[in-house]
Amino acid sequence: MINAEYGMRDKETPNAEFNIPHSSGGLFYTSFRTAIGLVHVVWGTRGLLLTSFPDTGERSFLKGVGERFGVIPIKGGIPPGGTKGLLERYFYGEKVSFSNVPLDLVCGTAFQQDVWRKLMEIPYGEVRSYGWVAREVGRPAAVRAVGGACGQNPLPPIVPCHRVVGSRGELTGYSGTGGISLKKRLLELERATICAR
Repeated sequence: MINAEYGMRDKETPNAEFNIPHSSGGLFYTSFRTAIGLVHVVWGTRGLLLTSFPDTGERSFLKGVGERFGVIPIKGGIPPGGTKGLLERYFYGEKVSFSNVPLDLVCGTAFQQDVWRKLMEIPYGEVRSYGWVAREVGRPAAVRAVGGACGQNPLPPIVPCHRVVGSRGELTGYSGTGGISLKKRLLELERATICAR
């Protein structure tokens, strides 16, 4: 998919490895190590677009970004809203708030964006059920669709899909590298009490 805003093609600087051109200034990325592994973040003029962790290789990450946006982001710069420092502190187990990080949820449908915004209301160290999220976004029968939206979350852990559990508190699906074991690790990091609502 080529996003109209970010799909600015610069024909003069193609990326030969992926056969995808570099962004002509609309997208940027950086990579850094945290306590949980290597993290990559991509942002544009309206805010943070993507995060990837832990230890997703840079080439694999860039290939995915290129396929999603039609361009390879430019490396360098400082992500908005103190993102880098907040993620470093979060992965060291510190309670942080990502509420001041500007997010660009352009990657999702209207329903997915509603779900992602609702996930950001789940407090640090707490969990909610997929059913709770479905009810809160006004679609009580859309429990599976909520799970699908969680699986497409472009901004973990800033959009905390790991805080969504099954109706009896069971840990179910997690699309991040590491699957359910990573979900469990993030909840342990937050010292979360697993008791679904």
